[in-house]
Amino acid sequence: MITSWYLPLVLLAAAVGVGLALFAWRAREAPGVRALSALALAASLWTLAEGLTVAVGNYGAMVFWTRVAFVLSAVAPAAWFAFALRYTGIHAPGRTLVALLGVEPLAAALLVWTNNDLIWRETTITSVGGGFNVVTHEYGLGYWGHQVFVYVLLVAGMSLVFRTVLRQSQRVRLQGTVLLMAIAVPGVLNAATVLGPIRSAFDAAGIGYILAALGIAVVVLEPEFARVAPATRDAGREAVLSELDDAILMLDNEGRIIDHNPAATTLFDLDSAVLGTQLSAVHPELAQQVAGHESQETVTLEQDGKQRYFDLQIAELTGAYGVFSGTVVSLRDVSRRRQREQRLDVLNRILRHNIRNELNVVRGKIELSKMQLDGETELLGDAIESLDDVVARSNKVGRISRLLDADEDGALDIATELKGEFGTKASRHDGTVVVELPDQLDVAGGPSLVAAFEELVTNGLVHTDTENPTVTLRYDDQASDDTHAVIAVEDNGPGIDQQERETITEGEETPSNTRAASGCGWSTGWSCALAEPSRSRTPRQAVASESGCPGHQRRETATPGNPTKPDDALTS
Repeated sequence: MITSWYLPLVLLAAAVGVGLALFAWRAREAPGVRALSALALAASLWTLAEGLTVAVGNYGAMVFWTRVAFVLSAVAPAAWFAFALRYTGIHAPGRTLVALLGVEPLAAALLVWTNNDLIWRETTITSVGGGFNVVTHEYGLGYWGHQVFVYVLLVAGMSLVFRTVLRQSQRVRLQGTVLLMAIAVPGVLNAATVLGPIRSAFDAAGIGYILAALGIAVVVLEPEFARVAPATRDAGREAVLSELDDAILMLDNEGRIIDHNPAATTLFDLDSAVLGTQLSAVHPELAQQVAGHESQETVTLEQDGKQRYFDLQIAELTGAYGVFSGTVVSLRDVSRRRQREQRLDVLNRILRHNIRNELNVVRGKIELSKMQLDGETELLGDAIESLDDVVARSNKVGRISRLLDADEDGALDIATELKGEFGTKASRHDGTVVVELPDQLDVAGGPSLVAAFEELVTNGLVHTDTENPTVTLRYDDQASDDTHAVIAVEDNGPGIDQQERETITEGEETPSNTRAASGCGWSTGWSCALAEPSRSRTPRQAVASESGCPGHQRRETATPGNPTKPDDALTS
């Protein structure tokens, strides 16, 4: 009969539960382990009380242990809910939560010990054979309210675990599956014995909670599982965010601040009251940049009465199934880096200035020597030409440095810029430049686009082996369309070797083409590289230059730009 093994079973289960509670308590600092110990201990005492109800013989003792078991039956589900909160990292159970969870068990204890009819309307002793008796009850309204409380806690804890592990890795989902299966055992056993279909005088829910505690222990105490627990990972992330020097703001999908780290607290002088406040109310300029998704931009903020520079990083948060749920805004202080860059720039300019001055002095002395010498002065002329080349290169380095810092995202009237640079038909000491462009030609670009044309014109004049080098900048109506404005750069030189053209158009050098390539190709390639950021924004519109050296038609292309949409531009 069932009574022949029921008492040994409950005593064994109680012993296992107590042992598990003591073992888990040794690792009580791990997330959720304190709640696990409470769950195992409450389930063990509950099971032990159920066993003593059967073991003792007189009516008074049986009712006493039945009441003890009923009170303990409210502790186990409360401990499970506390565990779920801690395991998922949503909340660390504190005194307030413990007090709230203890309200219903305390109320149930008062009702069951005051002999009213709200818990049990009638209590009788029933013989189950083998000399064993059990207590049977006719349940009152308070008992069913207690059952609702138990299942609300069970389902709430299961929902927390399910929602958390759904967005995690496969290993964490495995943990969640084990937890949900484990806690389902006491819920099913309790429903089966209290509501049917196998109604019994023996309450097996206590044993079910001990089995659940064993399953939970596997998840939180097994080292491989414990390393990837959501609460552990969240605690690690929280520690990292707290130690970061970068200011971190977390926004919901409506731009409200939902969290921030200590660095952001210091930077923006925030307090706990700012949570739930729109970012636009705290920092309007930053909110505008976040709304425009202008990531990797440098912003200027005032701190302690001084301007400081920050690199802005924006990342979107997505929930389950890729649904947008918020934004993470990161601000890294780059004031010292910017100061170092400014100092290096100053040193660079001073160095170039000093080199030019010293070379000009050397040039002057060579000129004097050349005038004083009566013999061959060809070598001195070559020396002067070399000095002029060094000075020219120094000037070019300075110009390129300025171009690298220039804004390439604005609108540019390329026709006006080129006419201002070269005139409509200008004669220079090294040749003639003819500009045949419309009165206005708006494109998206910046100074580097003008520099690219300057390089092409200079190369065309310097490297053309004719008596009167001429370079023409002409607007090509046939090649231009609604998305691109094509300006042909043409000269009257002899042409360009096919191998050099491949070196330029391919954008890389090999041992064979390096020996054949001339300076004009690399100069043009450098100019195109400066314009590369605009090209990368719309690669589908990319148009390669037909060549980049004198003697062959050269084309610089630019997309007609809308000043409000520079991202639709192309320069090459």
